[in-house]
Amino acid sequence: MKKALVVIISVALLSACSKSTQYTQDLTGTWNIYKLTYLNVQDNGYLQDSLNNYAITFTSNGHYVESYVKYPNLIADSVTNVGTWQFQDSYGQLLLVDSASSIRDTFTIFDLTGNSVELLADGFNRYMRKSQ
Repeated sequence: MKKALVVIISVALLSACSKSTQYTQDLTGTWNIYKLTYLNVQDNGYLQDSLNNYAITFTSNGHYVESYVKYPNLIADSVTNVGTWQFQDSYGQLLLVDSASSIRDTFTIFDLTGNSVELLADGFNRYMRKSQ
């Protein structure tokens, strides 16, 4: 019985490590938003305009750099945020912590495969494609 338990725990740990490696590889790179919805309604207006120049780069060592133009129709005010990222809740959530060590966002991850991902937070669905 003890041997079986040890084998089951070992397989579970190896599976978790494999999943972590795969998700990290899938997330690493630069992402851009191609579609944004709020409460399942597509946003074609102001907020989408502000995110047209949005990019976030995730590195394999757990850092990110996020940049976008805030209020593009009023003033060209570019914003850059840096910090760290990590998976939570059995790889179902993505936590971003900014450089001031405060939680910036927690996203629920949908469909992180290859060059596409959908991130959900606060009613907003961000549909993103990897550009690098």
